[in-house]
Amino acid sequence: MTGSVFLAGGGGAEDSAPLDSAFAAALGSGPLWYWPVAMDPAERAYADCLDWLTGVFGPLGVTDVDMWEGRGTGLAERLPDYRGVYIGGGNTFRLLDLVRRNGLLPALQEFIENGGVVYGGSAGAALLGADISTIAHIDPDPYGTTDTRGLDRIAGYGVFVHHRPSEVPRAQDWARMNHRPVVALHERAGAVVTDGRLTSVGFEPVEIIGAGTLGVQSVRPGESVAL
Repeated sequence: MTGSVFLAGGGGAEDSAPLDSAFAAALGSGPLWYWPVAMDPAERAYADCLDWLTGVFGPLGVTDVDMWEGRGTGLAERLPDYRGVYIGGGNTFRLLDLVRRNGLLPALQEFIENGGVVYGGSAGAALLGADISTIAHIDPDPYGTTDTRGLDRIAGYGVFVHHRPSEVPRAQDWARMNHRPVVALHERAGAVVTDGRLTSVGFEPVEIIGAGTLGVQSVRPGESVAL
């Protein structure tokens, strides 16, 4: 049975509370593998990131948590030991570089296909989409990234995070240039995608945006649509 991906728009814990609860329910007793590596540790210590995560999910019953700090060997082989993976926010180009260099993109694909659940917050959500160039207007790229393809677990859609109503034209331009539609997430919006079906789980609607005349489809919290 294919697992699910959870997409958070990039707000704080108060903004993602419904999605966090849904993820905790999907995890059950865990264990959970936390990847804060999109964040530069010079800007925020990973120990602080872990304190934040356990502060959010501990009260939801998720207490068996390990953390990857961007180093190590045999990482892909470790994935089946976990029920879920939480990929946090930061610089999406940094995240893609680390995940790709450690051979974790194909491993994550297999993990989800085998029933694992993956939560992407902000940068993590963009990585789960078809291409991380959706965040080029937000994140600097110090790596000179030429291959911006992501994990592509959202039925071929790109993922826009920290989305605002005024940015619909930008998302439409991206959809037209890349020949694929977009899942756009406000900071208080979240989505769960399973087998090509998206369910809106948050305080604000998820927007499905196509190129130009295809317009905008608003998926209200609790609603579900086929992608």
